[in-house]
Amino acid sequence: MRSTTGKLGLDLLVGLSIFLFSFFMISNFIVGLFGEVRSEISLSSEAYKVSVILAEIPGKWSNGTANGTDWENYWSERNVIFLPGLASKPCELSISKVVAFKKVVESDYDRIKTFLGLKTPDADYDFHVSLETINSTPFQRELLLNTSGFPILDVGKSPSTFQVARYERLVWLDNCSVVGNPTVVAGRCVAKLVVVVW
Repeated sequence: MRSTTGKLGLDLLVGLSIFLFSFFMISNFIVGLFGEVRSEISLSSEAYKVSVILAEIPGKWSNGTANGTDWENYWSERNVIFLPGLASKPCELSISKVVAFKKVVESDYDRIKTFLGLKTPDADYDFHVSLETINSTPFQRELLLNTSGFPILDVGKSPSTFQVARYERLVWLDNCSVVGNPTVVAGRCVAKLVVVVW
């Protein structure tokens, strides 16, 4: 007499094993494929964030008892925390804030990384910030120079050649008399604020 109860066949087990193995391999491949895209999106948002902080806000400082927006006068004092905005008005940079930013990055790069939100427990990005002429390109940089022939702003680490995000903003300068190679539009100095993050 033949049995009518269900039995699991060997071909079913082999087929199911091959299907599950293929499914897991393809799903791992797809996750790895989009990993780099997520990294690029993260870099771009960090570069954009830094450019907004620098170009659109005047910055702030506080020592716990006093505060203000003239951080360029207080950044070197003990117990002062600050957000180093460069704007006198949105998209108009204050040359005095630019000079102070250059000094503070050259003296304490890691502190600025923390204040700009580029160094957190979860992530650690490097950055480079420069003021360039509007004719400048990523492959042929033309830095904005002061009247002595030195770059007005070119600070941070040298950009990596691997994976970077570059964000450029056109900005006005509040004092054209200190610029050695100005681009003047409608009677005002114009430059590119270039932020590179990696």
